Amino acid sequence: MKKLFLIALIAVFTLSACRTFRIGPKGEGEYVTAESLVPYDENNLRQMKKDGILAAQRAAVEKVAGVFISSATTVDQAQLVEDKITSKSAGFIRHSHVQKSYRKGDEFYTKIKAMVLVKDIGDIIKQSESDAFAKKTTIIVASHETVGDDISLRQDCKQAIYRALKNQPFSLVNGDNLSQNNLDNPNPAIDKARTEGARFIIVADAATHPLETLTNTAVSPFKSYRARANLHVYATNNYAVVAEGAQQQSGLDPLPEIAAQKSISAACESAAKQLAEPINAAINSAKVFHITVKDVNTIERLKQIQDIFKDLREIEEFNLVRYANSSAQFDVSANIATAEELTAKIIRRYNVNFTVVSTTPSAIVLSFN
Repeated sequence: MKKLFLIALIAVFTLSACRTFRIGPKGEGEYVTAESLVPYDENNLRQMKKDGILAAQRAAVEKVAGVFISSATTVDQAQLVEDKITSKSAGFIRHSHVQKSYRKGDEFYTKIKAMVLVKDIGDIIKQSESDAFAKKTTIIVASHETVGDDISLRQDCKQAIYRALKNQPFSLVNGDNLSQNNLDNPNPAIDKARTEGARFIIVADAATHPLETLTNTAVSPFKSYRARANLHVYATNNYAVVAEGAQQQSGLDPLPEIAAQKSISAACESAAKQLAEPINAAINSAKVFHITVKDVNTIERLKQIQDIFKDLREIEEFNLVRYANSSAQFDVSANIATAEELTAKIIRRYNVNFTVVSTTPSAIVLSFN
């Protein structure tokens, strides 16, 4: 009787532990719920259901891959890494079972719970991001360009900025063509750049006008334009101006449009060269803190923590270094003096979510409630 009781007790404990920790083989897996919609096919119900499960499994793997993509990774590289993983999604599923499935109009809905090999996905992404080009700071380039009284959509100024900064250790991404309202109030453009993952945005204002020919000189076949360029670099986390550049240059050509293009290009390229040093200083100004969050338990809760970090304007970048046994480790770059200040900032805004376990000069340990 005692032996039977002991066996039963061990079984209960084992089931309770599995239910609590929800960790897969060797601590490498995580249960993830995911959904899919596929076209309803009454002529081939079996294949349709299989397609629904495969699509949901792919969605589960995408959900996991998304939380491991570094905030410092360029958009293009992040897409390449995620495509590499999701193209082999079946290899990252240990097992899955269907929780719900039914017809939904012209589509078939499937909801699954899958054991996803989180550690394998994390290791592949970290290896991919070890390449230098994958970890560049993203800077969006947006411009307002005019020739005379007309708005120009040629983006000559943007192209000149790319040429001037192409060898710098940050990634330039094409942004919007701005209006005068954006120049007067750049905050909406800055907010949009932040949502697109950019740490900074270059706002360029470039204008060129024809120069009048002097009456006491011979008539020349060349047309001359004079351009001025004013460039401002804003930090997307706090709207601060981190760099400025300004220049005036002339352009000469028999064709007026080419002369205008030359003048804008020359002015913007010269002004952009003034930005390199202060941008790099701003990139390296943030302090790095190691934040560990315990009791995360699920991928959904891990994503919630990352959304909180994104929302804090003092935090410029964060990278998920490791996630295992319901504990997440982040490297966080923040414009803040001490770990205590950063902890206080997090707790003041999100005291419902976190409990402070410990702090040191460079490390913070929190428990996710």
